[in-house]
Amino acid sequence: MNYAYTIRDKVGENELVMMQIANNTPEQAMLGDFPKAVDDAVMDSNEAHHNQMMQLLSDPSKATGFARVVFDLLKMVE
Repeated sequence: MNYAYTIRDKVGENELVMMQIANNTPEQAMLGDFPKAVDDAVMDSNEAHHNQMMQLLSDPSKATGFARVVFDLLKMVE
């Protein structure tokens, strides 16, 4: 779900696509710039996630801090 929100936010930055979404049915929007905008957002997110992964794997203090954040998030689920 979080990944879908990430892609939504990135696509939402594209004014042309947002105009197409506002003024068309989903089927019509799929014929416009929307599919490419989603593809572009997916590719951009991959690069961002890769950069984050490399930072965590190369810096033990960042990895420890990130692990603590994940731990705290999991404790909230209990």
